[in-house]
Amino acid sequence: MATKARPKWQTAEDDSTWERIKAAFANDWEQTKADFGDDSARDMGQDVDDTVKQMAGSSDAFENHEQAFRFGVAAHRMYGIEYKQWDEDLDANLSRDYGGDYETDRPYIRHAYAYKPR
Repeated sequence: MATKARPKWQTAEDDSTWERIKAAFANDWEQTKADFGDDSARDMGQDVDDTVKQMAGSSDAFENHEQAFRFGVAAHRMYGIEYKQWDEDLDANLSRDYGGDYETDRPYIRHAYAYKPR
């Protein structure tokens, strides 16, 4: 697909705004496809309020939890054979290893630990 030259009115601030809302757009697009029956699309469990929060840079944006998600995925690679399910022993191990606020990030770590890609 050919792209046109950048308009003169488009600024670096526009680029920054796009970077902030790009993930929300992508999630919204996936949800829209799922809502219309596209079996290859992920149902994100989102509605318009979620998209607006993401676009506004809400504290609940994916980027604000990326460290926790990344840690949870890595933890599953490390401990997934020994700990098929989350339990108190796994939780204690991970709380010692985590380099952030474990109490706050635990739900995101746990979600990522249990995540199974399609």
